Amino acid sequence: MNKNFKDLGISDILISALEKQSVNEPTEVQINTIPEILKNNNVIARAETGSGKTLTYLLPIFMGIDTSLRSAQCIILTPTHELAVQVHRQAELLAQNSGMEIRSALIIGNAGLQRQLDKLKEKPQIIIGSSGRIYDLIQRKKIPAHTVKTIVVDEADRMLDKMNADMVKAIVKTTLKDSRRLIFLSASMDEAAVKTASEMCVEPPVFCMAEEKIPASLSHYCMVCELRDKINMIRKIVHGEKAKKTIVFINNPENIEVTVEKLCYHSLKAVGLYGGIRRDERRKAINDMLSGKAEIMVASDLVSRGLDIPGVTHIINLDIPENTASYLHRSGRAGRAGKSGKVISIATLGEKRYVNKCAKELGIRVEYVQMREGKMIPAEPVKKQFASYKTKKSQSDSDKKYIKKKKNYKNK
Repeated sequence: MNKNFKDLGISDILISALEKQSVNEPTEVQINTIPEILKNNNVIARAETGSGKTLTYLLPIFMGIDTSLRSAQCIILTPTHELAVQVHRQAELLAQNSGMEIRSALIIGNAGLQRQLDKLKEKPQIIIGSSGRIYDLIQRKKIPAHTVKTIVVDEADRMLDKMNADMVKAIVKTTLKDSRRLIFLSASMDEAAVKTASEMCVEPPVFCMAEEKIPASLSHYCMVCELRDKINMIRKIVHGEKAKKTIVFINNPENIEVTVEKLCYHSLKAVGLYGGIRRDERRKAINDMLSGKAEIMVASDLVSRGLDIPGVTHIINLDIPENTASYLHRSGRAGRAGKSGKVISIATLGEKRYVNKCAKELGIRVEYVQMREGKMIPAEPVKKQFASYKTKKSQSDSDKKYIKKKKNYKNK
């Protein structure tokens, strides 16, 4: 028997709010996780991207907020500003559609501090944002950590890595040990992240670990070409596929601007999104994609975490992901909520093996194709495609550099 939101313990007022957003049935992760959060358990949950993780924790959090108290009751930590903005937008929408008197505040770095301080004076019950700025404001006594009962760590594998774990732990320690509960969610959770999360919990956590997998609605392809032809291959794909919204992923953020320039030179409407640009530039890039003003976003792996741009149909790996977790997160930007999408890796001969490795570890089928007369067709044998390679070395210098860089790939 299929469960509905009422079966999960969600109130009628929130169910009505969900219906206004055309959300009528719970996903697998919501069915498995919402009841455990409502029981006030510590929770570690894993689910595929696009499966409704944000509502998985927002719904029970809304159920648990004491609206008579105008003080911080929940902190939601995210690894990127973009994800924080999206979570905040969803929280505001849920409050608006339900009529519940629940306020939330967006607290992130590289943004106007005074405006955020003014927002905190309104005494929001939910604080959403980046760990660095939130910890700073806790230390300044602008956020009353002693009233916080719940801490959510979204994209927990990233938040609990060597770069971020200490800050998350520091925030957790500012709250009252005997009354807090912790919720960790991510599309991928390795043993180290699970161990770190578990150690932060006073009471043993409940594990809601769905199988780590890529949405079945995605199709996976690989096109092999020389390094110098990769940009032209993007042009062929976008035109041939008539792709309206495409995200192109690059490993090195320093190469994003020049890639955007090259795509624009080919009359493609492209924008770049990575950690090094100003907040207003980030916002403009996302808005251009949302409005259709831009058709291609060139991005780093940082923004693949939780970024939700409706209508993305194509993901192009201009650089092959450095590990399977990266492939998983990149792919999840398309095919969200069961919609179809295509993931296309553009590889040199030396990079093919890493595409195959990702496919094997993730249990997906990658079809090798090529573009001909604006259509994607099965690829010819590599020897035939690259007949000219016979007079060259077996691999280009760029391929050799890539292989040298990836020598320890299998241990990642």
